[in-house]
Amino acid sequence: MGRDKVGKPRRERPAGETHEPTTPHPNWPESHVRVGLTGDDAEECVKVTIHGAEHYLHATTARELHRMLEKNLDRYNVIAASAGVPGV
Repeated sequence: MGRDKVGKPRRERPAGETHEPTTPHPNWPESHVRVGLTGDDAEECVKVTIHGAEHYLHATTARELHRMLEKNLDRYNVIAASAGVPGV
């Protein structure tokens, strides 16, 4: 590992990269993604699990993630429609 620099906060390692499996797992979508309330923490109140990686989010972060996903899926649907592919 590298040496820590004085006065600089230690950087956390980024989360690993995940991709959709080539063949869907049984019990889709729960086998791929789950969302729930943590119930025990008012700060990070939303738990998102994607392919086993757990992410604890503040409600405002979860709302912004929702907006970003919706915006990008809307853009995807326009592209898919122009290619004659079903949208989501």
